[in-house]
Amino acid sequence: VETTGGRGEHHRVTEIGAVKVRNGEIVGRFSTLLNPQRSIPPGITRLTGITPAMVEDAPYFSDMADEFEEFMQGAIFVAHNVEFDYGFISREYGRLGRQFRHPRLCTCASIRKLYPGQRSYSLAALSVAYDIPLPNHHRALCDAEAAAQLLLIVNERRSELLAGKREADAAD
Repeated sequence: VETTGGRGEHHRVTEIGAVKVRNGEIVGRFSTLLNPQRSIPPGITRLTGITPAMVEDAPYFSDMADEFEEFMQGAIFVAHNVEFDYGFISREYGRLGRQFRHPRLCTCASIRKLYPGQRSYSLAALSVAYDIPLPNHHRALCDAEAAAQLLLIVNERRSELLAGKREADAAD
């Protein structure tokens, strides 16, 4: 999710990018710019590259809410620093009088737990550490692709730990 700024209620979503992962494979993508119905601060444009002209004719969140809800059907909402992205999406649905409820998983928290000792747990730093392409950082789909790769690393490590626990239990 890219936004017009930080956590304030007055900030809005400018871009959604999502990657659906099933059984370790990317099986779908969702990407759209959104007209936030408010200005985009220059600092956010410098960070994301999303200009007011790019979103001027983009759909409003309300125009694509059904499509995104369908894409998310039965899915776990995974993101790097998940509460930020989830909070923005939830508020956008709330503005429409709708609820957005999905289980959440944070790749940042998961990597911190499973791979302690990293110098930084930012998406950019982890992308370098794990050789994950991140050619257009702070654009929603690119960041979602990188988070999906981190999810695969997390899931692989969890599988290894579970297999080790099963072996240890069997030896007892």
